[in-house]
Amino acid sequence: MNFAPSEWFGFNKRARHDMTFAKTINGETSTKKVYGHFNVWALLFTWFYALFSVRCRTPFFMLKTAVPFLGMVLLNMIAQLFFTDQIVLGIGLLGDIWYGFMFETWFRNQLVANGYQQVA
Repeated sequence: MNFAPSEWFGFNKRARHDMTFAKTINGETSTKKVYGHFNVWALLFTWFYALFSVRCRTPFFMLKTAVPFLGMVLLNMIAQLFFTDQIVLGIGLLGDIWYGFMFETWFRNQLVANGYQQVA
C-alpha cells in the first residue's frame, strides 16, 4: 500500500473520467467501476461509505481510506483546542470536500495495486 503524500494529495493525478477495471479471480471475472467525478457519498459518509459500499469491496481499500479519515478526525480534535467553532467547522468541511474529490482516485489506485486491469 502506498501512503506517500502524493497518494493523498495528488490532485493532478485525480481520476477525471469514468473507467472500468477487471480481474479474473478463480475463473470468474470481477469488474469494478471508477467514476471520474466528485463522490457525494464519500463527502457525506467519509470512511463509512468505503466500509459499507458493495462497489468498494477490494482488499486493503478500507484501510487505505481509514488513514485519511483518522487524520481528519485528529486534525479536527487539535483544531478544537485552538480555534473557534466556526473555524473548526470550516476545517471539517474542507476535509470532507477533499475526501470526496480524492475518493475515486484512491479506489482506482487500490484496484491497480490489487492487479485489476483497465478495460474501458
